[in-house]
Amino acid sequence: MAAVYQRVKDGVVEVTTSNGRQADPFGGQGPSGATGSGFVIDEEGHIVTNQHVVAGAESVVVRFSDGSEVDAEVVGTDPSSDIAVLDVDRPSSRLTPLSFAGDGSLQVGNPVIAIGSPFGLEGTLTTGVISALGREIRSPNGFTIENAIQTDAALNSGNSGGPVLDSQGRVVGVAAQIRSENGGNVGIGYAIPGDTAQRIARELIEDGSVEHAYLGVSLPDDGAA
Repeated sequence: MAAVYQRVKDGVVEVTTSNGRQADPFGGQGPSGATGSGFVIDEEGHIVTNQHVVAGAESVVVRFSDGSEVDAEVVGTDPSSDIAVLDVDRPSSRLTPLSFAGDGSLQVGNPVIAIGSPFGLEGTLTTGVISALGREIRSPNGFTIENAIQTDAALNSGNSGGPVLDSQGRVVGVAAQIRSENGGNVGIGYAIPGDTAQRIARELIEDGSVEHAYLGVSLPDDGAA
């Protein structure tokens, strides 16, 4: 785990927003805005985080592991998957992109690590296992996010948007929610699947938005068939 951490830590960032608001209590809320986590996905400076971390933000600042802070632009957000993509102007030589693992490689019991900024404590590593696969969690706009990963790696306020990685340092999920009656970690955390995050991020980078297909039924006001 120590070797994995040294290899990937420079690719994990702290995300701070001004005038941000949270769609749920999992993203940290400070006096001047919201605090969450994120990670670099390419040499162009794109960063993945949660949509609820940057929702309503007037400005976003990304803090890297070396202590440097850079203003970030919100490329696009998707509340249906709770994924957002940021862009920073930083030389590629100072970026450490993380790679994704395929969801097909995941099994219950696989070891995982989470890296993020719980309570603003940047660069924090916690460990655990995949506790379950195929969970359903609620997105910020009320839709269902399918195939979420359940883990007992400690996730707390501020971990939102940070990577959950396998033993090889590949991203298997994006920390998104916890299940708790008191707001703290009780060993049940949820991550958005890596394949979902990668697909949504790609669409946001290409188009700035994501289209989802939904199936539903509506009736006219008079009740006629």
